[in-house]
Amino acid sequence: MMHYELHITEQNFVRLQQHAETSFPGEAVALLFGILSENIVSANRVELVENESKTSQIAFSVNPENEYQLLIEAEERGESLVGIYHSHPAPPEPSETDLRNMRLNPVVWLIASKLTGNWTTKAYILKDEIANEILIKYRKSIDSNL
Repeated sequence: MMHYELHITEQNFVRLQQHAETSFPGEAVALLFGILSENIVSANRVELVENESKTSQIAFSVNPENEYQLLIEAEERGESLVGIYHSHPAPPEPSETDLRNMRLNPVVWLIASKLTGNWTTKAYILKDEIANEILIKYRKSIDSNL
């Protein structure tokens, strides 16, 4: 199996953590846009979105019209949806619901958890029905050569 890596800027990663913090104890949600080249997933843009789930402490849902608009804008920029971020009231591992959604959205899934008092974030990609944890690499800024 290919070893995938998620590349994200430190600044965008901090934005995700702040979003998780301000949404707590509800689940935060964000969509990551960028470029997939071979096994490197470059998340160049982070869009923080509202969790519209009525049970926002244990689930998340995104407004489909919002998501559609973001997908259109990404396409115009030559980007695609490369990741979905959300925070969890449980360990940073995919739940059964996440696994079902990972089949529908075969992108990188970032799951954040605050069980230890500090935020822990892990990234996963679904291969052969198994959620494989992948490496997160932090960049200082977006590479100009991408």
